[in-house]
Amino acid sequence: MTKENNTIRARKIALRVEGYLELGMPEHALSEIQKASQEHLLFNPHMLYLEGEALWQLKRYRDALYPLGQAALLEPAEVRVWILIGKCQKRIGRCDLAIESLENALYLQPNSPLILYNLSIYLALSERKEESVRILARAICLDPKYRQHARTEKDFEGIRNMQEFKNLMNEEELLSENQEK
Repeated sequence: MTKENNTIRARKIALRVEGYLELGMPEHALSEIQKASQEHLLFNPHMLYLEGEALWQLKRYRDALYPLGQAALLEPAEVRVWILIGKCQKRIGRCDLAIESLENALYLQPNSPLILYNLSIYLALSERKEESVRILARAICLDPKYRQHARTEKDFEGIRNMQEFKNLMNEEELLSENQEK
């Protein structure tokens, strides 16, 4: 098989894998990835990310870290890789490493409310409360929908009683009252 044929074959496999993941069929996605591996098709950062995503969907967080780490090495500017690494690290109880991953992502996209919101969660879980509220405020400022998410997010239990958090959650109501006057 020529290099061009391998590239085309790898793209087709990636499309199938993406489809399986969209359908919530991570086992099928992994099966396709395994076939590609047996055929010695070149693995690229995208395929490694997809493998990590499939393992994430299967709740095999520790296993997902290897392909995601490889993807990050090959394509360090790929934000979604860093976000998923952070999610996996959180799930295995390594919020310190989850914070590092999200800080890498934030370096690449400093105004991403999704990254900021998740970072605020990991900071809250790491008892870095003031920093968590400050980062959460930035996320909400960029996208107000995160205020509603924060109201129900169980991972914010450790900061929920802080006055700064309460003020942040009530800010929307205070703005409405001031506009009515």
